[in-house]
Amino acid sequence: MSRFRLVFLACLLAVPVLAAQLKVDVALVNVVATVTDDKGRYVSDLSQDDLIIEEDGKPQTISFFNQSNDLPVSVGLTLDTSGSMERKIDTATRALDRFIRTIHRDDDIFLMLFSNVPLLAQDFTDDRDRLARALRSVRVGGGTALYDALRESLHKIKRGRYEKRAILLVTDGQDTSSESSYDDASIAVRESELLVYCLGIAPSGSSRIDSEPGPTPPITRSPRDPGRGPSIGFPIPGIPGIPFPGGPGTTRGPRRFPQFPQRGPRNGGSADADTVDMTVLNRFADDSGGKAWLLSGDWTLNRGAEIQGVLDEIAAELRNQYSLGYYPPHDLKDGKWHRILVRAKNPKYHVRARKEYFGG
Repeated sequence: MSRFRLVFLACLLAVPVLAAQLKVDVALVNVVATVTDDKGRYVSDLSQDDLIIEEDGKPQTISFFNQSNDLPVSVGLTLDTSGSMERKIDTATRALDRFIRTIHRDDDIFLMLFSNVPLLAQDFTDDRDRLARALRSVRVGGGTALYDALRESLHKIKRGRYEKRAILLVTDGQDTSSESSYDDASIAVRESELLVYCLGIAPSGSSRIDSEPGPTPPITRSPRDPGRGPSIGFPIPGIPGIPFPGGPGTTRGPRRFPQFPQRGPRNGGSADADTVDMTVLNRFADDSGGKAWLLSGDWTLNRGAEIQGVLDEIAAELRNQYSLGYYPPHDLKDGKWHRILVRAKNPKYHVRARKEYFGG
């Protein structure tokens, strides 16, 4: 047999092997994990042997592991420009300007503004001066289409240049103008593979509250899983220890969501445009593996030191995370929800990561 024929046959035999390998690689489930110690400091010297990842309660083999301390990120800045932000917008835009100059120089960033409707003020760019000009051109007025803006940002970020992606949402009010409901926005966050960071701004004159102000659901321990610690006392998709319709291993059928405002009144109305709902922002952040903060009503004092401290923390966190991947023991597009749990073998370390994914 000629050498040409041997090479030709070898290529034919290699094609199905390469195709199978490509199919397997596509099936990788990716998770970004933030690990801190008991003092809240980032832990940056772990290996994949120091972490455990489970799907639907079953341990999985970590097939991909990387500490993404110097990898560029695609970032979406989603900024509230409703009328209630009038006295706060200058401080917010100055802080965001400093933030974009602090993060990785190659980070790909867009700016989404929202009042009555979302508006893309600057498409993806790594040109910080162009972004700064867009921030300086911001004008305020109108209602708060928070849910629409978050969904639009999640859709936009999918076109980002880099695999690691994050949304930074800054708002001082509840949704008043969206066509989308809370359920729509929540599902979009849960189905995405990115981090959502939320900055809520309290009404002027109020003191800072750490995470969830106002009345919140009762904290209870799940009788089905007493070892996992406190859980929110209503069925929330993706919270360990709490059953929910359409949960892990089930299809995408009807599910019950917490009774947050489903759709705000158009252009104002009964919702308080100057009262941020941290329960909602914490849900968005928690479901994605991100984090939410509440800034005090006096956050514009001291030249914006409070918001700058939070943005500096986000910038540091994006450079102190781990990217993990595993191959699930089923078809990745099985049309079911699956719960993810990432934990450290060292009990003094705390891991924050997304809690689930939808195989669709």
